Amino acid sequence: MENVDNNEQTDISVILNSDQIKSYLLEASKWAKFLSIMGFIGIGLMVIGGIFATIGLSIAGGMSNGITGVPMGLFGVIYLLLALIYYFPVSYLYKFSTQTKQAILLNNTFTLTSGFGNLKSLFKFMGILTIVILSMYLLIIIIAIPTAMIANL
Repeated sequence: MENVDNNEQTDISVILNSDQIKSYLLEASKWAKFLSIMGFIGIGLMVIGGIFATIGLSIAGGMSNGITGVPMGLFGVIYLLLALIYYFPVSYLYKFSTQTKQAILLNNTFTLTSGFGNLKSLFKFMGILTIVILSMYLLIIIIAIPTAMIANL
């Protein structure tokens, strides 16, 4: 069993020394940087939109009753919270891109490991967020079906 583990470790070090793998990682890091910069711009726009929505809808909500008594400025606050949630995966993607590029250019294993750690964190965050959203959908369905049945009686 130890021979198999040794062979796997040797194979991994050989793969990471491959020029083709390095070029793929460099290209991936460029696209990751582009997408993360676009994400930061999107977050900035969300924050600006959230602030304007909070202020504007609060003023407009004061003039009317709003939707079933919900303060209209709450929609802007929700937008700001979504921007905050969106910040974390974009930040992980940006760190992955910069650390991976730096690691390949400098042949630094520690920085490459850190870059892949950020990629792992990105996937973990997105996986947990997906589970939370699917759970919310399920909860909405569980509540909506009996409510609709009761309303039809």
